[in-house]
Amino acid sequence: MSSDQRVVIHVTSDESGDWRMALRNLANLVRDDSVSTPPSMMRLVVNGPAVRFLLASAPEADRVGTMIDNGVAVCACENSLDRFGHEAAALAEGVETIPSGVAEVVRTQHRGANYLKLP
Repeated sequence: MSSDQRVVIHVTSDESGDWRMALRNLANLVRDDSVSTPPSMMRLVVNGPAVRFLLASAPEADRVGTMIDNGVAVCACENSLDRFGHEAAALAEGVETIPSGVAEVVRTQHRGANYLKLP
């Protein structure tokens, strides 16, 4: 049996400083060999007004792409996209959509993932 543990990372803040901090923390987690969770077992769930940071036009879109390239699943809440007037087609390449961010967090935790709220 593997000692790897899944982790769900949850971001909701629409403050750009919080978003940059969350991306730095996530990048540090991905690079840290002492953590037994490989990037392919990390799921970043973004909901609320923070979904704007997942748009292809967002200033940090290239960093989001790097996380996806490293194997992190990046998910945008469809409810939040609708509420804040964003189209799924405007998301950065590789960003997945999920019907409900909070429901995805709960489902992922029920499957045994650790929860990490950033920032």
